[in-house]
Amino acid sequence: MKKIGIIGLGYIGNTIINAVIDGTIENAVIQAVYDIDKEIIETFHKKYPTFRLMKDITDFQDCDILVECAVQQAVSEVFDAVVKSKQYFIPMSIGAFITIDNLYSKFQNLDKISKSRIFLSSGAIGGFDCIESIKINKIVSATLQTRKPNKVFENSSYVTQHKIKLSETNPVKIFEGNAKQAATYFPKSVNVAARLALSTLGPEGTFVEIIADPTISQNIHTIEIESEVGKYKFSFENNPSPVNPKTSWLAALSVINTINKIKKE
Repeated sequence: MKKIGIIGLGYIGNTIINAVIDGTIENAVIQAVYDIDKEIIETFHKKYPTFRLMKDITDFQDCDILVECAVQQAVSEVFDAVVKSKQYFIPMSIGAFITIDNLYSKFQNLDKISKSRIFLSSGAIGGFDCIESIKINKIVSATLQTRKPNKVFENSSYVTQHKIKLSETNPVKIFEGNAKQAATYFPKSVNVAARLALSTLGPEGTFVEIIADPTISQNIHTIEIESEVGKYKFSFENNPSPVNPKTSWLAALSVINTINKIKKE
């Protein structure tokens, strides 16, 4: 029986809990939970009084698997402790690995055994079996285009600060640059950029384009890779989660799949 700890009780955190309760995640229990919002914790504890509340963000030593689904800073705060404690770790705010310089260095320099305990779920994209094979030779370029409905970006600080006007009828390109910049400016909506960067050309070598599109209801991610092996294009048209339009439904399901894979090892 695997004991799961969860940091962040938003849509993904609750999806994991429901998956444990209904048996989608087999042979597992929710051991401990944490959220920085005290009101959320109080409400949650009334609903699930048997789940242990973590005293702080690193109070997860009695867990076998730790899932982070909060914010990038949370990954940085737990990283040393989770590596030392030798738990399996599933970080969803993968952008942390390419926006926080010392964390990127720590992750890259982990020994093979420690790194094998950190599972980067595929999130809202996929094709990584193919990408890892391509990487054996040489990847020349890696590009991600993300298109999301306007409502995802309406309260974005980047859009406000750069005085970008979203159109009610036509797509508007709101960002282009490298993956590190994308994950910094849009920390909650383009973790896919970091996931791709970690498997291809790194934070500064992976190109990202973000488009606010009023004509769509899905979150659409298109990956293009050029290599010595050939040219490849992957497209993912994801329905947003029923609760958080910034998050693709697939992202939560990818965590469930990742946990089930860990249980089989």
